[in-house]
Amino acid sequence: MKLVALLLFVMIILTLVNGLVFMKKLIALQKENNSLLKQLLENASSIKKDENAPMPHTELEKYKTQFMQNPYQPPK
Repeated sequence: MKLVALLLFVMIILTLVNGLVFMKKLIALQKENNSLLKQLLENASSIKKDENAPMPHTELEKYKTQFMQNPYQPPK
């Protein structure tokens, strides 16, 4: 019975150590991810707008509202 209790205790300790190691690696990856996102944000602000870029959502909503006020009527 003491052997089973010892093995369970060892398994619990190993699980906790594994979780701590995993969390440490996860935190390091998150910090690297944050630094890369900051670099992308800095680079994105310096890039000029492309004329072939998709239309912004606000423009689409404006055109949709105009269309709904004056719906299309096919010629007779």
